[in-house]
Amino acid sequence: MTQRYHAYIGILRWALELGRIDIVLEVSLMSPFNALPREGHSEALYHMSAYLAKADQHSIVFAALLPDLKPSSMVASDCTDIYGNVSEAIPPKMPKPRGNPVNTTCFVDAKHAGNLVTRRSRTGILIFVMKSPIVWYSKRQNTVETSTFGSEFVVM
Repeated sequence: MTQRYHAYIGILRWALELGRIDIVLEVSLMSPFNALPREGHSEALYHMSAYLAKADQHSIVFAALLPDLKPSSMVASDCTDIYGNVSEAIPPKMPKPRGNPVNTTCFVDAKHAGNLVTRRSRTGILIFVMKSPIVWYSKRQNTVETSTFGSEFVVM
């Protein structure tokens, strides 16, 4: 049973690498049971496989537009009192940039104390470069945080 569980986890991780980011959280939640899987864990993997077979014609579509980040929803931060008036040090012989600028967007989130046994939080990260997802994962945090702010800070 353990070998079959390992094989299914490997197959699902391969599906993640191929772009099925709709099952990132579920695979991440089932991976820690590789050491000692139970019957219910195997059934959860079978359900994920059935979902993938049923949703083979479905796709996640990402909008070709940049995210609409409204300044009114963000907290203004002025760190000049801490860091002073600093600027980026640019080398004097640096060549001029060529081509179009590259836009990188990163979304992170944390579920504070999501695991009811260990009270550890879960991290989710999605990074876009030029509107295309290049990195995505969900994992358990290594530390136990006492607040939502702490778990969000660990994510960043």
